[in-house]
Amino acid sequence: MMWRFRLSFLPVLACLAACSTPYRPPVVVHDSATFPGIAGIVAIAGARPVDVILVHGMCTHDAGWAERQIDRIAGIVDEHAPAAGAVSTSAPGRVELVERTRTLAGGTVRFHALVWSPLTAQLKHQLDFDMTGAPTDCTGAGQCKPTRASLNGYVKDNLLNDCLSDAVIYEGESHVAIRDAMVETIAHVLDNNPDSEAPLVVVAESLGSKMLFDALSAMLESWRPRTRALGQQAARRLGLLFMAGNQLPILSLAEQSAGPRAMAVQDSLQRFLDLRRHQPNRRTEALQRLAVVAFTDPNDLLSYRLLPARYTAPDVAVADVLVSNDRSWLGLIENPMTAHLDYLANPAVGAMIACGQPKSAGCR
Repeated sequence: MMWRFRLSFLPVLACLAACSTPYRPPVVVHDSATFPGIAGIVAIAGARPVDVILVHGMCTHDAGWAERQIDRIAGIVDEHAPAAGAVSTSAPGRVELVERTRTLAGGTVRFHALVWSPLTAQLKHQLDFDMTGAPTDCTGAGQCKPTRASLNGYVKDNLLNDCLSDAVIYEGESHVAIRDAMVETIAHVLDNNPDSEAPLVVVAESLGSKMLFDALSAMLESWRPRTRALGQQAARRLGLLFMAGNQLPILSLAEQSAGPRAMAVQDSLQRFLDLRRHQPNRRTEALQRLAVVAFTDPNDLLSYRLLPARYTAPDVAVADVLVSNDRSWLGLIENPMTAHLDYLANPAVGAMIACGQPKSAGCR
């Protein structure tokens, strides 16, 4: 009977062997720079507060997303206090701003989460007719719901109709309106937290990274003196930038010509870094070098490595980090949704954002 008992576990063992997370713990790509986490920036700031801006990526997000990310990042640091502050909710069709103030690593951290999903929600409803539902007889009267394989339906409903549609909307006719809404919200955050020397940290996901860089560049080039001054303040204060699920290589294709004399143009991060270098008022000595950290799950269909050679400069240090957000099965597939959406839910990613590499003191 014992041999039968052991044989019954063979399928389970085979399944476990077939499931893998090759980049958990994360792998820092060769020649990447070391970088502080939020706890390290708190140590640099001393008595000054640290402002952290969170920007989500493609797919519908809400205030609950903001609350979860703030709690996850704060919970990794041993010395932290419960949230203080209130949620600020904007009018429909505007960026929703969720703000929390925490005591972390002996300092004050002010979190500002930008939830921009309301800006694209109305247009995305035009695709509701295609959402997978109970199949109907499409030859008869009434609503047509074709039979769709369950996995295809899951990917079509979520990855395309809800997520990729955000990128299409942003790169199209609505680009300027969405960028300007982001500018308005970032300016509001900076105006309401008027410490021109307090360090600034950014954590941005996928499309949210490009939206943020476009907004900051627009602020630096603005003809409005106040907006331009706030953009310069953000550029001067920015000391640490985390990007999860980088989409810049593919999104930048939409801004290039395919003609015979086509030339590569700067992507949105390169443009922001170039504009930042030419701004007046030097940064504080402790923040002279901006740390840019990109997290990439190689099985994330929508993301690309950052490639430090494109961005590294005397004032910029770049790190590429490979992570596994979910299990891959039989070496064939990883859930495409969790691969793209679960960077900030990945404990290893959260630990690096909070604690840096190498890990700061005071982190678990």
